[in-house]
Amino acid sequence: MSDHPLTTLPQGYRRQPPEQPLRQLGPYQIEKTLGQGAAAVVYQARHSDGTRVALKVLHRAAGADAALREAFEREARILLKLNHPGIVRALDAGQIDGHYYMALTLVNGETLEALLARQKKLGEAPAIDIGVQVANALDYLHRRQIVHRDVKPGNILLDERSRAILFDFGAAIDLSVEQPKPGEVYGTPAFLAPEQARGDAVIDGRADLYALGVTLYRMVTGRKPFYGTRSELLEAHLFAVPPRPSQFTYISPALENVILIALAKNPADRYQTGAEMAAALLEARKQADGASTGNREISQRFLQWLRSAITPGE
Repeated sequence: MSDHPLTTLPQGYRRQPPEQPLRQLGPYQIEKTLGQGAAAVVYQARHSDGTRVALKVLHRAAGADAALREAFEREARILLKLNHPGIVRALDAGQIDGHYYMALTLVNGETLEALLARQKKLGEAPAIDIGVQVANALDYLHRRQIVHRDVKPGNILLDERSRAILFDFGAAIDLSVEQPKPGEVYGTPAFLAPEQARGDAVIDGRADLYALGVTLYRMVTGRKPFYGTRSELLEAHLFAVPPRPSQFTYISPALENVILIALAKNPADRYQTGAEMAAALLEARKQADGASTGNREISQRFLQWLRSAITPGE
């Protein structure tokens, strides 16, 4: 059974041997296994009230590990606080018969990473649409003092209506109850903001906006700004100037500017909120649409001139 997106937990956890699938967990009737991950399994299940859910259950061995159990419970506590259409929703969490579980809204779709694996890159319009949705979800999150710390295409689900849904809060931190530990690096190296790469003791939502900038870069160019080993990537985020997206693809100046602002090394030079970044993306789309309209008008005028030049006197 391959890994399902919802089975992931923060890096550093050892994979456990597969367990026998459950058939029932308290009020949840197991319908099928969606995926088997390093420390958890995700089932499609039906609650006794008829609600279908994605039921994420820690392996027993993982539940016996204090660090794993605390990470799982922390993720559940954070998700249970949230109610936003752009964030996967936790409906229930707890322990039944020694199994630690989390019931999440069931999303039919695929990750942005899976889509990019097939298409390599997206056009500006869908990239901006996804970017706006994620930026708005992050704005909601950050206003509640929660930082995701692992925004990337693999943690964005696209449902059947092309709605972008942020998930996998295994690395998230609620700044109202705790602060990052100095020197600890959470997240995926290719998407880490400089302050995360340094292991700073103080971070905020602007780190997520940097990661969204990398995600936008990936969507429109088909590649990430930096490549290399883990240490090389961390150093690049700290010191290297990212290549302009226009080096790899056609991109409107307005969208390129949004991405480069998001990738600023200093958080003070980035967008300060998700709402600000969403507004900038919408303005970039407006400018790109205006340029396209202008180009069409020029083309029409040229065709009219060409016809008159070919058939003078008409």
